[in-house]
Amino acid sequence: MSEEFNEQLPKDIQTSFYLDNPKKIFILSMLSCGFYYPLWFYRHWRHFKRRAIAMNKNNQLNLDIYEKDKDIKPFWSAFFSGFYIVGTARRIRDKMKSRGLSNYATGPWWAWYFFSINSSANRYEPSADINLNVIFYLLDIFLMAIATWQITRLQIKANMYMTLSNECESFVGINFNKWDIGVTVFGFIVGIFVLFGSIYFS
Repeated sequence: MSEEFNEQLPKDIQTSFYLDNPKKIFILSMLSCGFYYPLWFYRHWRHFKRRAIAMNKNNQLNLDIYEKDKDIKPFWSAFFSGFYIVGTARRIRDKMKSRGLSNYATGPWWAWYFFSINSSANRYEPSADINLNVIFYLLDIFLMAIATWQITRLQIKANMYMTLSNECESFVGINFNKWDIGVTVFGFIVGIFVLFGSIYFS
């Protein structure tokens, strides 16, 4: 897409992907115990939809490689984030390949499996052995960190593409809005209850 057309779009959808700071994503995802994941997916797929609608109005939809994005339902990307993470990764990879960038790989693809099982330790029934409960809780934290890294590295790749394509600056500041704060606080409170419930109550 030409820089001239990009400037015709509203500022928040001039970039090919939703622009955000990877450090912010990782920190808020961990603090919210994973509740931030759906919000991240929703924002990205809503961005695809809004951008496609704006491009369609300007009869420039053929400049993008995903012409049906105007029909996206962002809610489902948040609800089924375990599936949409692969689609998000493919979009980033395809965009980078279309630009002829050599570092387009978003794999290893087997790593996405960890995103779908990050809550497996939550299915563990607490026992009278507190030490064992702590071990399983720490395992859950470890799996959550791996899952969080999956979406963080996707944002890093997306930012890399947008920077190399001159769609944005190389440095992305950290900004918080009410949804960031609300989701993080809610997830953190739920995480505290899960912590005590997982360790002290059998």
